[in-house]
Amino acid sequence: MHTYPHAPFQKGGKIARTFSKEHSALDIVPRNDDDGQVFAVEGGTVTGVEASMSPGGDHANVVIVQGADTLLTLYVHVAPSVLPNAWVDSGDKLGDVDLSGESSGNHVHLQRLDAGTGTVQDAIDRQDAGLFLQIKSLQPWS
Repeated sequence: MHTYPHAPFQKGGKIARTFSKEHSALDIVPRNDDDGQVFAVEGGTVTGVEASMSPGGDHANVVIVQGADTLLTLYVHVAPSVLPNAWVDSGDKLGDVDLSGESSGNHVHLQRLDAGTGTVQDAIDRQDAGLFLQIKSLQPWS
């Protein structure tokens, strides 16, 4: 099991949908007073981004970050502001939450996958194989 230090929103958030056999990710909703900017919960290399999906599309916009442990963190329903091969530190902006793909409201679908190629297609192909994860704190960052 992996524990991320905080939510991907600087003002914190709440978990709208938990990790389960049917949903191998956490859906995290920003607080009402949050501007929706999404920040890296851990550092690593951006291995893939999707920026062209719209609400109701086949899949959602996404930023994929490969950490030092080679595992992948997916930030789904995020309009990217980073490019592939960029290095990001924990706390760096990745983009803004959006309603791309199948989404009923603003949230980040945070998922962790075993190392793969790190491409968007790789993540889509393995989206049901998420590893258990948790968030240490949903409070605002200090």
